[in-house]
Amino acid sequence: MSRVVRQIPPAKALINGIRAIGYSFSTSVADIIDNSIDAKATKIDIYSDPQVEDPYFAFLDNGKGMTYEELNNAMIFGSDRSNKIDNQLDLGRFGLGLKSASLSQCRELIVISKVNNAINAMSYNLDVIERDNDWNLIILENDEMEKIPMYEKLLSYDSGTLVIWRKFDKLENLAKDFNDTFRSVVTDSKKHVELVFHRFYDKVEINYNNSRIEKRDPFLISSVPRTQIGRVNEIPMDGAYISVTPYVLPYANTITNEEKKLLGNPKSIYDEQGFYIYRNDRLIISGNWLRMNVRSENAKLARVSVDIPSSLDSQWSIDVKKSTAKIPDKVKEQIRASIDDSITRSKRVNRYKGTKEQEVENKIWNRIDLRDGKVEYKINSDNPLLKEIKKNMDSSTLELFEQFLIQLENFIPKYSIKNDSIDDEITIVNDDNLEEKIKVENLIKFLQNYPQDSRGELLKNLLNSEGFSRLKDKYDEILEVVSKL
Repeated sequence: MSRVVRQIPPAKALINGIRAIGYSFSTSVADIIDNSIDAKATKIDIYSDPQVEDPYFAFLDNGKGMTYEELNNAMIFGSDRSNKIDNQLDLGRFGLGLKSASLSQCRELIVISKVNNAINAMSYNLDVIERDNDWNLIILENDEMEKIPMYEKLLSYDSGTLVIWRKFDKLENLAKDFNDTFRSVVTDSKKHVELVFHRFYDKVEINYNNSRIEKRDPFLISSVPRTQIGRVNEIPMDGAYISVTPYVLPYANTITNEEKKLLGNPKSIYDEQGFYIYRNDRLIISGNWLRMNVRSENAKLARVSVDIPSSLDSQWSIDVKKSTAKIPDKVKEQIRASIDDSITRSKRVNRYKGTKEQEVENKIWNRIDLRDGKVEYKINSDNPLLKEIKKNMDSSTLELFEQFLIQLENFIPKYSIKNDSIDDEITIVNDDNLEEKIKVENLIKFLQNYPQDSRGELLKNLLNSEGFSRLKDKYDEILEVVSKL
């Protein structure tokens, strides 16, 4: 008969293995926030200070808090989650996040929790664990808690939890200047948190050093109908459902500064195309086609959101960091329809630049379709302003002017315009953007050169032309001013 031998892994070796799982500072921060949301927190405050004698990074939430027994369980590596029932706010997975995420970034983890007017505090210090080669959990006394940053704020809550990181050995070993590096990773983590938890913005207030994080909307849903939303595809899988929705952003050069802010001010929207995979509303992966498509200029406006429940974690290969996933083969073809929808729409928006030019009676340029994929742009000789200019020229000047117009038509910088149109970092500002007041003044100056009895008809013609069509309701006002000159 075989024997069973109880094996307890040496603490020093295992803890260093856990620290090397592959967390970044940003993914570690997100993992702690998961715990706060699971604890029904409506406010999460993050504080940091690299310049104090003992630099720290702290999380303070107003969640339900933990009793001594619950905190003790939470501090176990692979804590018991048997009493937890999956729901739409359950963001935890293995019972490892609090410890593995924290200790991947620091050597000292302190957790203080308040519930029912009772406060308990426990700590892991890697110096102690490595010295004793044992899983020594430190229980803090009241006088020790009082020295912890933000402890007084926790006391003001009815319930809540405070998590403190200290002794940032990895940052210290890599940084040329610890303060600069610390501030940099904190800034990066804020951007990461804004995107990962953007669906929680209206449910949970998250602050960094007393300043609320920015609102994010990677699909610009608030810009519908300029943002296009395709048909939602509900895909059954192993007793659950996956929800897949294709989106297409507005044409790049029409995206406003406010919309760019909602996108997180990316350097290029080209890099943000692809899948956005959510687990219980928490973003797992963003801007990646996961080998189901390749990044391309035509697909740069395409986004596909995929919502999966936590019950499908193993099928989707969700890791402990909740930062990677793999699309199961059994649903790839059903998801592909949403990819095709999004990319087809993206191509169409890129081709037609998102909006049609306004149709007016007397345009400045005429587009002439020569067929076989060829078009020509010619200056509209019937434009009222152009006709008036020609009428007032003598024959020699008119001949020179006609030659200039021919050259203007033949030397349109079409390649430069095309390149600028597809470059996300360039905005062509040639536009009908003169202030209304200036346009009115220009019309009045122009009309002054004509006899009173011809000004009304000329003004009417000009207001029907592309350059002045938006001033049609100013006809009487302009004519009255001109009549007094």
